[in-house]
Amino acid sequence: MKTIKSISKVTMLIAFVAFANTLMATGNLKVNILPLSAEKAVVAISNTDASNFQISIENDKGENVYYKETDAISKDYRKIFDFSKLEKGDYKLTVSTEGLTTERSFKIENRNIAIGKESKLIEPYFAFKDGVLKMSYLNFAEEQLSLNFYTKNDLVYSKKIGDKFNVVEGFDLSKLEKGTYSVVLSTETKNYSYDVVLK
Repeated sequence: MKTIKSISKVTMLIAFVAFANTLMATGNLKVNILPLSAEKAVVAISNTDASNFQISIENDKGENVYYKETDAISKDYRKIFDFSKLEKGDYKLTVSTEGLTTERSFKIENRNIAIGKESKLIEPYFAFKDGVLKMSYLNFAEEQLSLNFYTKNDLVYSKKIGDKFNVVEGFDLSKLEKGTYSVVLSTETKNYSYDVVLK
């Protein structure tokens, strides 16, 4: 099988420009947890554009203890949560909408809710045209990243990207055999997959 050729970052300017609209939207999704008492808090979500929200709470074992997808399309969502039935420990509230994800950590302690920092995630941008795959990703958490190409579950190509913040990559796939390839961007906590069909 012929190899995958990496393209210079200068060629990747187009991919970065296309990704810029998503980048500008990162500040639009806000998630706050406002304690009302030792056991209750208001979860307040706001977004510049009206949309549905997927809301989940996960414990430190990675188990989902709450999930809701809002029915109505809106710019704001507010709800009082009763955390009295949650065990002591660390939790993560995650809100997703249209490729944007914001996480807010919190801790249940002795009759206290301690709110942690807000962190943002954006799904990577993939585009494939004329045999060239373009990929952009903002690594807010500065996690170690790797990019892998698979066909029929066989690894074709692997690249360690490291922990840089702004990732812009391009690959010439025109010399690969015809078929379907899965491109997987792996962070320390999540995998993002994109399928490419070579005809």
